[in-house]
Amino acid sequence: MIHDLPLEKTSFVYKRNRRLERHIKARAKRRKTLSLVISFGLIITTSFFIAYKTYIHSNSKNLGFAVEHSFTTGFSSENKLLRVQKMSLIYYDDETAIVEASGLAKVPPHKSTSIRGSFKKDSDNSWYLEKFMSS
Repeated sequence: MIHDLPLEKTSFVYKRNRRLERHIKARAKRRKTLSLVISFGLIITTSFFIAYKTYIHSNSKNLGFAVEHSFTTGFSSENKLLRVQKMSLIYYDDETAIVEASGLAKVPPHKSTSIRGSFKKDSDNSWYLEKFMSS
């Protein structure tokens, strides 16, 4: 019985070491899985963002699309419309255009409003909003 005591102690230490090794391996596996999921999520999010920006840039070659997109989207709600209902071209040459659009304002109360904007072509022949003008 005296001889069994060190054997049990050794067995206990061995089992504890095995448990620690399994715990360390499981933690490393969880960390690796988590990093793969985060990396995959970042890749998917980045690819959606790039595809969205490419779609907007390629469709902005049409002045009507550029006006509607510029006047209805964005973080700032001032000088934004819910939907462009009427559009009129005030000035146009090959490089610049001044457009007046009217519709309901984005901020409540949604009153009927009109916005003027100056658009310019970039090197890829896409229209972008240069500045809002007072109407």
